[in-house]
Amino acid sequence: MFLQHWLNWFASLTPRELLWVLFPILVMDAPRYALGTFAVWLCDFCEYLWNALLGREETRRFDHQPRCCAIVAGLNEADSLGQTLDSLAGAYPNLQIVVVDDGSTDGMSEVASRFARSHPNTTVVRKPDRGGKSSALNAALPFTDAEILICVDSDSHLGEGAIWEIVQPFVDPRVAAVSGTVLVRKPFVNLLTWVQALEYYRCIFLGRMFTSRLGILGIVSGAFGAYRREAILQVGAWDVGPGEDGDLTLRLRRAGYDIAFAPYAQCFTNPVQQMGRLSKQRRRWEWAVITLECRKHVEMANPFRADFRLSNFVMIVDRWLYSIVLQYMFLGYVIWMAFNPHEYMLHQFLTFYLAYLLMEILQLMILLFYCDERKRVLAIGAVFPLMPLYYVWMRFVTIWAITEELITRRSYKDNFVPEHVRNVTWHW
Repeated sequence: MFLQHWLNWFASLTPRELLWVLFPILVMDAPRYALGTFAVWLCDFCEYLWNALLGREETRRFDHQPRCCAIVAGLNEADSLGQTLDSLAGAYPNLQIVVVDDGSTDGMSEVASRFARSHPNTTVVRKPDRGGKSSALNAALPFTDAEILICVDSDSHLGEGAIWEIVQPFVDPRVAAVSGTVLVRKPFVNLLTWVQALEYYRCIFLGRMFTSRLGILGIVSGAFGAYRREAILQVGAWDVGPGEDGDLTLRLRRAGYDIAFAPYAQCFTNPVQQMGRLSKQRRRWEWAVITLECRKHVEMANPFRADFRLSNFVMIVDRWLYSIVLQYMFLGYVIWMAFNPHEYMLHQFLTFYLAYLLMEILQLMILLFYCDERKRVLAIGAVFPLMPLYYVWMRFVTIWAITEELITRRSYKDNFVPEHVRNVTWHW
């Protein structure tokens, strides 16, 4: 009965009324997350058709072979470190590996030492006291002189050919860092891990493909990213404050370098399995928008600076718009709807839901075009009917995070960085 009423209501809408109903979606999500990736796909699909007509066969080439060092830094990751190191063994010619134990108490360094005994190109650095991830990554620098430094989380493992993929963009001397694709290792543990698996494909694989094409990629995944050693030493390596991966990326951009994305350089990690922990993780990620783009690196948007770049300006404005302005617009819209109920409110919500479903289907179809493992993508993509509800929850988590960081500088109280370190860090 309700569906019939909705169909009658929907059919009665004039084009102008329908546009008004869908206006929040058309403003907040469609341009960035649907139309943007569709435009990228359309360009690639046309190129694919053209090459097919000419009989050209496209293959990914691995011609660039710089000297590389994989840095694996972690705290109390003895259980997962072995799988990480095994995925690195033999993954690239003469790959140097530096494992940094950041004050672990679970025998992580012993696991690394056992691996090093059978892999002579491996160095184990054990820090007696925890200093945080930035400190651990910086501690590895004296133990390698490799041209490219590849950071891999100690609870992740690399896919086949991942290192070969991630080093290819460095053939361009303007590229200082390359982000790999982080995907969920075991997507079907529960419903929460399942929706995260599709989210990672959508936001990391497709989302970063879109921003990198525009030249506005502003993040290199902390779980799997590669850096030109010369460039990161030039900007002072990793800062000890929160959001170290995003901060280093922005400092490299400010120094005039480009940031690239390697979609098929894939790393698999464990997703969060509880809603409370997931909310905390995402809050920590979103704090960086205020800490970095609104405070520490806000001058990237200043057109009167000598180091001003239009791409940096667009990147900053993009972050302000989609991570702050439109989030508060969403909150304002929800509050307005709550205080202005009307007869067709449920019909309007159903329309929103169906519009988001159409965008999810579009994203899934684009994923199938790009991804090598289509059966895996289809299995993960089957959860798409829940994604609109999941993203509404994530919006409220984002609003919570940016509000508390604006008011309290919450990121500088988080235990992700040890207290003795964050107390002496400049609080932007």
